Amino acid sequence: MAEERNTLTWPSIEQLPRAVCSKIARFFQVAELAATVIQRRRRGRPSPLDGKVTLKGGYRQSLHRLCTLCPVAASEKLDGTNVGKLRCGTLLGRRLTIEQTATSYQRCDLTSLREVDVDAAIGELVSLATGETGTEPVRAAIYGELMCNVGLFNYKANGLAKSWQAFGAVLEFASEEVAAAYATAASASGLACTLSGDRAVRIGNNEAFGEVLRRHRVPVIATVAFGSLCEAISSQRAWMTGEHGEGLVLSIQKAGRSSAYKWKISREPQPAAVSELTELLEAFANGAGGKAVLIDQSIHEMIGNLHAVSTHVDSARAPAATKQKKEARQAAVDTEAVAQAIASALTKFDALEVTFEAEGKQALNKLAERLCAEVLSDPDLATGDAVADEAAAREQVKVSVKRHVGQAFGAWQKSRHTPG
Repeated sequence: MAEERNTLTWPSIEQLPRAVCSKIARFFQVAELAATVIQRRRRGRPSPLDGKVTLKGGYRQSLHRLCTLCPVAASEKLDGTNVGKLRCGTLLGRRLTIEQTATSYQRCDLTSLREVDVDAAIGELVSLATGETGTEPVRAAIYGELMCNVGLFNYKANGLAKSWQAFGAVLEFASEEVAAAYATAASASGLACTLSGDRAVRIGNNEAFGEVLRRHRVPVIATVAFGSLCEAISSQRAWMTGEHGEGLVLSIQKAGRSSAYKWKISREPQPAAVSELTELLEAFANGAGGKAVLIDQSIHEMIGNLHAVSTHVDSARAPAATKQKKEARQAAVDTEAVAQAIASALTKFDALEVTFEAEGKQALNKLAERLCAEVLSDPDLATGDAVADEAAAREQVKVSVKRHVGQAFGAWQKSRHTPG
């Protein structure tokens, strides 16, 4: 079975809680350093910067603008697998191109997706800015979620199971300059654009994007507009703790560019996010050395809402909490986090059974190595410097992946010999 790498991938996006915590922590650092510089200058003492670093003003204003003034488009983060479709009709998996002859992917029939005409929609997205750039993209794809996890949430009842729902586009241009010119012009037309790499532009989901796709009968995830990030978080806290979906994708429009973040419910382990939010709330409560009062009250409340969502006791996890705690004491990495990372890695390629059918038992090592690499690179899994014993963590992941692949192969073999 020939494998061709997907070279026009949908870029990964940051966790919202961690991104916000990082920006506030950075503000605290800048404020502390600025205060030290001012105090030393008044006393006629040399600056601790020694001319090596220049402090730029406006960091506090930038933080407040991001959280309280920039418009936000929120859409549900569906739990399936990313699949893109090029203008020529070629389908793109997360890591590999889907073969032209394939009739299914991740156990989902591809007939309806192959019939979706994305060319006209891409053409309109391009036309919104080509008057300014005068150049067509070299390649362009609409990306969406292929709803392979039919048993999750209310996907089946809502008619989403095994469907494909668009959430964005990636356009690749001949040069970085042309890509930047397109992003600027398209943003002015209302699209949520971000430069991705040297020559590509990512278009996120918002009302302007959705209108274009709906005009061309391309199924697209609905969006809701909010006046600010703080407003969006406050409004959607109940939906998140109500466990109505995997989470949300928030597209923030700022200074002619867009930034996208994912905000997940607590069903998936987020130890780093919980730790950082908890630490920040404690810093707020203690005054953060006088710096907490410099942060708008609405941002304080937003951090509280993010913390409440991240620490919510999910109904799917509560019964196993005691067992998980016992296992966690013996494992280098949270066992449930590893399981979630494996589940995520499995969606980046076709179903294991497809490879088993084509290559048999000899594919086991290849599949295990591929999935292990994906799991270890998962940004939501704490490994490397974030764990006490990196070697033990890597070994735990390796053993868990091999066990999963082996069990899947055994189940596949059994199903082949089971009558009916």
